[in-house]
Amino acid sequence: MDLRCRKTTCKFNKDLTCMAKNVGITQKLVCKTFELDKGKEEQDFSKLIFSENPPKIADYRHLRDVCLKCNAKCLFNNEGCCLANGITINASLQKEPKCMTYLKP
Repeated sequence: MDLRCRKTTCKFNKDLTCMAKNVGITQKLVCKTFELDKGKEEQDFSKLIFSENPPKIADYRHLRDVCLKCNAKCLFNNEGCCLANGITINASLQKEPKCMTYLKP
């Protein structure tokens, strides 16, 4: 599973990739693994992605040992476990980091 995250103030975020070993998503699609790192700057990558200096994005990494627990009513949810090949957490400039991979069953 590949975990991409645009919540740049999270302590687990490294180059737009989640480095947490366990990730949890609530019924309202919020990433409950998020932990604020006050030393990190919040950035809006939607404006930078097509600029002359796009942000560095970590290489794809397939994580077999990541436990992605999901409580959302989602097509990828199988008895509380996410079966998607990867997820993306969005909301860089919003209060709550949310799963953007959600598909209505």
